[in-house]
Amino acid sequence: MTVTVGNVKAKPGKLERGELRVGSMADGSPIQLPVFIASGVKDGPTVWVEGCIHGEEYGGAASIIQFMRSLDIGTLSGTVIGIPVANPASFNFRSRVSSIDGQNLNRIFPGSPDGSHSFQLAAVIGEHLEKHADYLLDLHSGGIGAEVPFYVIYKDDGTQNATRSRELAKRVGVETIWRAAEIQGMGGTVTAESLRHNIPSVTVECGGGTFTQQHLNDYLVSIKGFLQATGNLPGDAPVRDSYTIISGGSFIHNREGGLFVPACKVGDILPKGAMIGTLINLHGETVEEIPNPYADSYIAALRCNYFPTHAGEICAEAIPVELREGL
Repeated sequence: MTVTVGNVKAKPGKLERGELRVGSMADGSPIQLPVFIASGVKDGPTVWVEGCIHGEEYGGAASIIQFMRSLDIGTLSGTVIGIPVANPASFNFRSRVSSIDGQNLNRIFPGSPDGSHSFQLAAVIGEHLEKHADYLLDLHSGGIGAEVPFYVIYKDDGTQNATRSRELAKRVGVETIWRAAEIQGMGGTVTAESLRHNIPSVTVECGGGTFTQQHLNDYLVSIKGFLQATGNLPGDAPVRDSYTIISGGSFIHNREGGLFVPACKVGDILPKGAMIGTLINLHGETVEEIPNPYADSYIAALRCNYFPTHAGEICAEAIPVELREGL
């Protein structure tokens, strides 16, 4: 079956680009997803690579654009569908949630064609995943006000596809792997939707705040490694001698507003009670201390230095280390 997404049709040996229309604004201007489709002349799987399901996490968009435009089609087997911005109504306002209905797109899959805009969009993305994708790579970051280390997530629902997702997670060039279960508040994500359609998938987290050349390099390593692991590109995917598996944990919310001052760095592993950060008021006085609530926890996200933070926002994410293992 020929792969067609919106007005873009796959052509062997070519990189095609266009749009997938997903609605319109009040003035009639279209809401559309940018689409790249690269097809090799040799058979292979179809991989869906997307960014900006959270619109402020624009590093994924930049890396997909860079990767697709520089891809040597002659080395490609199968097809790569690149969606730099999966959520325009969020991206255009540099927001984690939609400017139209306030929904977090990555918590409402499978969506509904009869729901609000984000639910309709989730249903469209899910339909295309089911129709075309053999694998999914989902790119995220800490967004504008936070930073995350370079790590990878896979959903563990106990299925064969989850096992395959775990194998892929070990081949994107990172040492830390988050084994996430649906009970951890991660339901309704695009990766959960992919597993529902028997599509192995992983999420790559990288950077946030200011997008750097190192962040771009890390994303590109992960995309290439994933496509080598799926057999779309030649060469050996990067692997590590050992991996740190993290699981459980949660977002950490502050109770007082102020300026957040980190006491650690993303990627640190902290003992229980170690200080994650403090909130200071506009006179420089400490109004709250944020200790790590778990034993030996990986700091998977952290508010940026001196970032203005309201009470009850997310100031960090701490995930306990489950085990360390080899390939």
